Amino acid sequence: MRLKCRPWLRIMIEPTFPTRQPYRILVIAPNWLGDLVMSTPLLTLLAAARQEVAGGIAVTVAVRRRWLPLLVDDPRVDALMSVERVGRHAGFRGLPKLAADWRAGGYDAVVICPPSLHVAVAARLAGIPLRCGYRTDARGWLLDPGLVPYPRGQRHYSGEMMHLGDVLLARLAQSNDRQQVAAPPSRINSERYLPSLPGCAAITAADPGEGPPIWILAPGTTYGEAKVWPVERVVEFVSAAVTEAAVRVVLLGDATASDFVGGLRRRLDLPWRTTLSGAAGVVDLVGRTDLRAVVALLKTSTAFVGNDSGLMHLAAALSVATVGLFGSSNPAWTAPRGPRATAITAVGFDCQPCYRKRCPEPHFCLDSVDGAQVLARLRALIAADGAVAPSPGAAAAEADHREARW
Repeated sequence: MRLKCRPWLRIMIEPTFPTRQPYRILVIAPNWLGDLVMSTPLLTLLAAARQEVAGGIAVTVAVRRRWLPLLVDDPRVDALMSVERVGRHAGFRGLPKLAADWRAGGYDAVVICPPSLHVAVAARLAGIPLRCGYRTDARGWLLDPGLVPYPRGQRHYSGEMMHLGDVLLARLAQSNDRQQVAAPPSRINSERYLPSLPGCAAITAADPGEGPPIWILAPGTTYGEAKVWPVERVVEFVSAAVTEAAVRVVLLGDATASDFVGGLRRRLDLPWRTTLSGAAGVVDLVGRTDLRAVVALLKTSTAFVGNDSGLMHLAAALSVATVGLFGSSNPAWTAPRGPRATAITAVGFDCQPCYRKRCPEPHFCLDSVDGAQVLARLRALIAADGAVAPSPGAAAAEADHREARW
């Protein structure tokens, strides 16, 4: 005889199972603008893995306050946390506060992008079980898993960051109480994994006003004069851009580039102003823009030329035709990556890359890169809509080294 069960009794005796919670992953973003932009393929990698995880993945990015506008509307990011390097999180006294902020998130894992000991200590104090990062700055004992760092230039920085994501996803797959996580292949040469900033879509392009096309020139850099294109060569380029290409050359950068720009102005006999609207000439906006204004200007521009810097990477990620100039640094490690980006390096210098702040040699490598060469490369890039020959070091930059380095 078959027994009938009343509905209320069936509810009481039928087992219920808790809903799986998403993996809570904290990504500690790099400190510098260029490194942050180059690390964005890691966010794409984690977002792609959401479909492979029971319960999903929730990604929180801890980032310096000054870079927040780049990620505030990013669909790959579930939450943002401000890191105040000069405020409450600064130095040894800020460690407990930083750890407490991270502990409150209840994260299952953290990807530590910066190479510093400070953030690794904070992640350990926060009690985050999985702490994935490279064994730099004597912090290997704080990491689990800790990876052996690649020699500089063996792999592009974007690939290094994606490798952290691959290893973390593989470790999560070993968990016994949740469904396996399939780590998607991180192909450094895949268009899908180019640096991108979808969160900037809400930033409106600047009003260009009346006048010819706008080319952006960023003459400064954060790390030393050995990365800076000499002022005499910049004069060659700007003169040709204004008189031959008939464009507006807009100078961008922070106040540290003011001295360089002052020397540039003294050497140029061209129209010079501080407002966009107008005829072909030089528009000096150095020290006059915040990050959102820079993004708006890049969106309205036709091209970008600059040293290896954060602005160079920002332009490339926003799909602006970008030419990056490399002196002491290595394009195999930090070349601009984007659908319309390329790099120029000096040829015939065995000392390059030296990674020095100042060049000790009698002949500075970037002094051999003249304005006509850069103008020709930029025009070819614009005309071909990005279909240009790979820059020096591109083969190494796009190599996908899949071996684990534990």
